[in-house]
Amino acid sequence: MKITNEILHAVIHCNHKAFLKKVQGNQLPQTEFQTIFETLKQKQQSVIQTKLSLDFQNIDYSSNLKFEKGKTYLQISFKNAEVDLKLDGIYYDHRNSFAPILISPFEKVQKSDKLFIALQSHYLQQNFNLKIEEVRIIFGSQQKSTKVILRNLSKDVKKIIATIEQIKKFETHPVFYKISHCQVCEFNPICIKKLQERDDLSLLGNLKPKEIEQKNNRGIFSVKQLSYNFRPKKNPYRRRKFLPELKALAIREQKVFIQKLPELVKKTTEIFFDIESIPDRDFYYLIGVIVKTENSATEYSFWANNVTEQQNVFIQFIDLINTQNDFILYHYGSYEIQVLKRIAKKVSLPYQNRIKKIIENSFNVLTLFSNDIYTPTYTNGLKDIGNYMEFNWTDEKASGLQSIIWRYNWELNPTNYLKEKLITYNIEDCRALIKVQEWLISLSENNDQTVLANSIKQQNIFKWGVTVFALEHFNEINAKAYFDYQRQHVFLRTERKVYKAISKTKQTSKQYNRIDKKINLFPDKCEKCSNKDIKIIRSSKKPQIDLVFMKSGIKKQVIEYQGGAYFCKNCKKNFMVEDMRRLPTYGYNLMLWSVNQKIQYKLSTESIINLLKDSFNIGVSATQMTRFKEIIATKYEETYNEIIKKMSQSKLIHTDETIARINGIDGYVWVFANYDSVYYQFRETREPEFLKELLRDFKGVLVSDFYTGYDSMECEQQKCLVHLIRDLNEDFMKHQLDEEFKQIISEFGNLLRNIIATIDKYGLKKFHLNKHKKEVEKFYKKVILPEFESDLAISYQKRFIKYKEKLFLFLNHDGIPWNNNNAEHSIKPFAKWRKKVSKSLSKKNIEHHLILLSILQTCKYQGTNFFEFLKSGKKSIYEYSEK
Repeated sequence: MKITNEILHAVIHCNHKAFLKKVQGNQLPQTEFQTIFETLKQKQQSVIQTKLSLDFQNIDYSSNLKFEKGKTYLQISFKNAEVDLKLDGIYYDHRNSFAPILISPFEKVQKSDKLFIALQSHYLQQNFNLKIEEVRIIFGSQQKSTKVILRNLSKDVKKIIATIEQIKKFETHPVFYKISHCQVCEFNPICIKKLQERDDLSLLGNLKPKEIEQKNNRGIFSVKQLSYNFRPKKNPYRRRKFLPELKALAIREQKVFIQKLPELVKKTTEIFFDIESIPDRDFYYLIGVIVKTENSATEYSFWANNVTEQQNVFIQFIDLINTQNDFILYHYGSYEIQVLKRIAKKVSLPYQNRIKKIIENSFNVLTLFSNDIYTPTYTNGLKDIGNYMEFNWTDEKASGLQSIIWRYNWELNPTNYLKEKLITYNIEDCRALIKVQEWLISLSENNDQTVLANSIKQQNIFKWGVTVFALEHFNEINAKAYFDYQRQHVFLRTERKVYKAISKTKQTSKQYNRIDKKINLFPDKCEKCSNKDIKIIRSSKKPQIDLVFMKSGIKKQVIEYQGGAYFCKNCKKNFMVEDMRRLPTYGYNLMLWSVNQKIQYKLSTESIINLLKDSFNIGVSATQMTRFKEIIATKYEETYNEIIKKMSQSKLIHTDETIARINGIDGYVWVFANYDSVYYQFRETREPEFLKELLRDFKGVLVSDFYTGYDSMECEQQKCLVHLIRDLNEDFMKHQLDEEFKQIISEFGNLLRNIIATIDKYGLKKFHLNKHKKEVEKFYKKVILPEFESDLAISYQKRFIKYKEKLFLFLNHDGIPWNNNNAEHSIKPFAKWRKKVSKSLSKKNIEHHLILLSILQTCKYQGTNFFEFLKSGKKSIYEYSEK
């Protein structure tokens, strides 16, 4: 394969295009964009030639060719058996060095321009022994010039050259995706056809190449396969960001799925507008506007022939909007608002205030399709959405790119035909936007092709659940096939044994409470004057069910309390002894026992209720069980606060966090642990700002994972090396052929193994760990600091450099571990409880549970029995454990 300009242009954008160029050459005709680019470039070359008064053109390089120092040459061809390159120009300086020149007709220099001229320079150096250190790019209508130092692009150039060498060896088509370059590529129809045949994921406009690669690694290669991965959210009120799986499902089912019905603000006047521009110039030459009221729709077009007329166009637009009172301005995408913000910086203050009002009353329709509404279209572009709603543009080729081509052609040959074409296209975009807005408003009405995403039911024959039948008759038949229904309504009548069993269950379910003790709350004398002449005016009795803890076991006890109101004949006043309605039905010991079963033994509420009923004939409801936990947790808040206070005074804290879903809303449980204490706290977000206040007195070392939120803490930090080696291992399994990354893993493994061997022998003592500091410095100098070409190796290089001090801080301290195992271990008790009760969690429930769980885990770390501590009535675990 001979290296040509076409090959270099292609490989910068797309490997597949370069392969097709190698196989087919330049047989296909140029696209309109390529044609207009060549025309503009030729025009630019002519201007430069005239400006520099150059006579040298179309020169074929040979070893005999003599260049004059300080001169520029245009259109130089370099040919041999390996390459066939044509440079736009070359400059020969007084240092005997060459500077290749690239001419661009556009006003901005793209990275692709720099890479192209850098690649040309590489092959010139390699094949013709030319000395090249820098290149020049001449661009724009003013023929501006910029220099590019080649060594700054060396990494990118090496990667592309390696790609070219691979393409030379390719015999079959390389893997390719749909990318932004496709719209200007001559092979686009061929590639799109192949992508559609394989239903490729890249057809979905919102998926990035890395996301496609991740899904490919999971065995998902087509849009249809992706559609089967959609899982409806458990909480119907919580929206998620854009879901490609739901988009794929919409395409497969040819239906519209909605996460939330749109709520469009209604105004007297609705304005729809669209702006056309030439991006590289930041030149906005056309604004289309449709002002729609209840009875009319008026269309406006504001056209600028050149940049000097641009500001007048926007002033006309602003003046038109300023005449409206109650209005809303619809646009599709954020581009129009970004343009208005740029224009606001160039106009006078009154117009700046008017633009601000326009922006405040604007609405981006695209956000609805990005977040809430999933149509059966591959992208959310206005053309795709409009075509789905059966809106047709006059020109079938109409698109944003095509409008740029039309504008360039108009500037080369200003005819009314092209101008009218652009104005028509611009206004039709506004009409399409009206069509979309009307469709959005109609969504609230019944539509067979519209489905709420949260109403989608997962059907799986291997899971327990309610089967949704197509016929109502089947639902009725299935309902009467349930076990409980048949046993209590069918078998009851036909089987005598079933009848007896159900009768016994009803009899034993009745609770019987024999009074074991009676307590009279009425005093013998008045509590104010001590007069014994009192009269009971209202009396009531109430039993309280409790447990009695004995050395050899537990028994049930029912105490009957008598209380109410009495009258003192001496004071002539009424006194309330006890409001019997407020007297707890269940005693404190019963509450302690129930909470202990839930917190320490992780029994479910249903299990504790059944245990109380079977063992003590005590009936308790689920609501009362929740109340038990709340009462005990509230009592021990002082103990809970003492734990974090003690930890803040220690030299070490491990910390970690885990998700806690509360009725579909994601919260986070943070855990803080050291050698003798554990503290849990629930937060509604993962924001780490609360840590500064919580640990404001902590002066020790914080051991954590690599969550960047911890970096804001001012204390010394040790990052968990176990987390790091897990990440290294996971990435290595995906990139086993990456030799640079393999070297990092190997050397880091050797370093860490030596350190761990010392820890196993002497413990976490800095006296013995100090010797490894030299090994760490050697590891960084030899392995981490050299330059890498692999993206993965570069990313880990940055990570190792950023966290150098935090990765090996434990070498400077006594008793500081190199991993976060303590915090991870402490998360497990909460995770096990979360797994059991995830459907019934609430914020209040979690907070109470975490208070008691903190006390339980701290008791375990202190070697203290949790239940005995609760029974003791003490508030300080640390004082209790010292006894």
